[in-house]
Amino acid sequence: MKSQKKSSQKIKILFKFLGGFPEKEKVVEVEGDKTYSDVLESLGINPETVVIVKGDSPIPVDSKVEEGEVKVLRVISGGN
Repeated sequence: MKSQKKSSQKIKILFKFLGGFPEKEKVVEVEGDKTYSDVLESLGINPETVVIVKGDSPIPVDSKVEEGEVKVLRVISGGN
């Protein structure tokens, strides 16, 4: 008898990195129950140092991942 394990479907996300990342783009396949924060951490990116944009709107890093393209923008702060 085959074991039927219930798992989230895998989805593909095209990350486009803007602002000081070593890579320009990366396609990542992840479980659909992950958050953008989970994926960013797996890529070695601190989620608190970026803004994620889907379409023209920023989205919270704790949102569940959705298939498609997202832009990852490095947040730069500082000054006097």
